[in-house]
Amino acid sequence: MQRQFTRLDAARKLIDGIIKSIANEEDKRNAYVHLYGVGLMASTLALKRGCDRKTAEMACVAGMLHDLLTFVDTSEDTDDHAHKCAEYARTNVLCKLDCFADDEKQIIYNGIYNHSDKRVTGDPFDEIIKDADAVQHALRNPMEDLFFDAARIKRVIDEVTK
Repeated sequence: MQRQFTRLDAARKLIDGIIKSIANEEDKRNAYVHLYGVGLMASTLALKRGCDRKTAEMACVAGMLHDLLTFVDTSEDTDDHAHKCAEYARTNVLCKLDCFADDEKQIIYNGIYNHSDKRVTGDPFDEIIKDADAVQHALRNPMEDLFFDAARIKRVIDEVTK
């Protein structure tokens, strides 16, 4: 069976092009590790929570885009970064992906826009992105207490390990 080209491949092609243009090698490495890690965790959580494969695909895209601006422009003020990252994703990636319907792009945008508001429970898709982001920070270094001790992270790790 031959591998098929999917919407996720189209998104990765655009995102890879942006990440590859990052001049600082450490920022570039951190972008790949964090963004692709969140994307993978988001698609895993979506499937674990009973979402269909298209939703898991959208979750992966949202995860890969959720902090892209913070790596592209390290001088950017981190206040309100989720909202700025959502706008960056809309104007630099989502508008170029004609393989996603407008309502799907809006779902991805909303997941990015709301990913930092972890004290508020949002819709199920937003919660997938929030949880994936939190868990990636923790699993990047399981010995770092700053992230690993958070209640959200403990809940999600229990969810995926049982």
